Amino acid sequence: MAQATQAYRRSLSGSVGAGLSSVFNGSGRTYYILEHKVSSKYHKAGEAQEIIVDQIELGRDPKCQVQFDESFQTVSRRHAAIVRDGDNWKLIQLSKTNTTFLNGRPVQNEWYLQNGDEIQLAVNGPKLGFIIPSGNKAKTGSIGLSRRLSLFREQALRPYKTAMAIMSAVIVLLIIGGIGYGVYDHIGDRKREAEWAEKQRVADSIAQAAAEERAAMLTQIEQVQQDNATLKSKIKSLQAPKPAPAPTAPSDSVAAASSNKTLASCEPYIYFVSISKIVLMYGDDSRTFTDIGTGSGFLLNDGRFVTARHVAEPWMYPSSSDDELSLTCNAIAHAGGEAVCYLDAYSPTGHRISFTSKQIVVNRSSDEIYYWNGNEIRIPEKDDLDWAYYRTGMNGGLPFNNTLSTKLPVQAKLTVLGYPFGIGANSPDDVHPIYSEAVVAREGLVNGCILTTATTFEHGNSGGPVFATSTNDDLIVIGLVSAGMGRSTGFVVPISAVQ
Repeated sequence: MAQATQAYRRSLSGSVGAGLSSVFNGSGRTYYILEHKVSSKYHKAGEAQEIIVDQIELGRDPKCQVQFDESFQTVSRRHAAIVRDGDNWKLIQLSKTNTTFLNGRPVQNEWYLQNGDEIQLAVNGPKLGFIIPSGNKAKTGSIGLSRRLSLFREQALRPYKTAMAIMSAVIVLLIIGGIGYGVYDHIGDRKREAEWAEKQRVADSIAQAAAEERAAMLTQIEQVQQDNATLKSKIKSLQAPKPAPAPTAPSDSVAAASSNKTLASCEPYIYFVSISKIVLMYGDDSRTFTDIGTGSGFLLNDGRFVTARHVAEPWMYPSSSDDELSLTCNAIAHAGGEAVCYLDAYSPTGHRISFTSKQIVVNRSSDEIYYWNGNEIRIPEKDDLDWAYYRTGMNGGLPFNNTLSTKLPVQAKLTVLGYPFGIGANSPDDVHPIYSEAVVAREGLVNGCILTTATTFEHGNSGGPVFATSTNDDLIVIGLVSAGMGRSTGFVVPISAVQ
């Protein structure tokens, strides 16, 4: 039932402060889902929108976290709001001209929401289902870190465009300093602002390489579509791989950098990965999509060829709710059909490895069920499972160290080799990996991944090897490139996770 409470007003603590808590203290916070029952420019019918902040607004205003387009003329600019009230959620009427309905009844001022309620904005307006997850899925921690960061950008930062750069800096420093978990629930509290300012000064000394990047805005993880028609047109007879110097036994200690000679010894095992096509089959129908994208991969000394899962199964990682190709492939693959990705990998020696997504090994244990346009899709929820490998049966390859990958010291320098934006792969006879680097941002793992700062790898590096340098100047694989955030922070899947 409705109660007289403090008048609603948009606040940083309810939006940005709550968003930060959901990102970095997910085990202690609950969230809810809005199921869109009508298609619009911004949302499709059946889409489940996870809400991780304490207050959102619904309407046609671009600052509304749940936005509707101008075709919904009876929806006001700021039509209604949903806010947290203790352990409950309540629907608040904002529009002075258009009614909000809850289960068919008009809301005069505000009303508490229950699981399964139906919200309608205006007569004949769009309808949304209000869903509270149960069990282990009730906490925001059940949502993967990458997804929570994306939701933070969409929901916490949208109403505060002028504050986005400031909050990007806060997020980077929280991650780099490892001091943001559960200590900054409400930005509006002056005492905590003072405490945070002191911690920020400490973090600055650690994050010198990232200081100039603080003003960067958060960007969603997206795959860059690269045209590899030139590459495919020049494919001709390929040679067997040239022998490379035998790698030495991996060490458990790391040094600051590596020599050009060491880099050269690794290059034969760094492959450019081209997705030649995706074949989508359902019943007797099939469709083929070409020129999908590129990535990187590498050969380990146990014969496994490793790349990122989002390279080998791109439909499992849709870039947004408008990524029609990925979402369609995903839905069909989980509805009795089949999606098959065909990949070709080329090394600097001219060696070629060809395989399909049906031949790879991945871990599907964290694939969660969602719904898109009324169809079941599945999305991986754990960041450290963005890997895939193909057993080649080959001898020779890069050394790796599982133990070291989970305990890298802060500020350890990492070497990255791969093909950012497809650069370095001009033809099968002209493939040379590009050098990039990163710095370990905190000791241990964050959501199962190695967190990096001063990161220079780009799109196309995905699936490429990340090395630490031993005290013997040997490069040791400790992980593979998964994703980047902003212009400095990166996520590396530890090689120990590739099982």
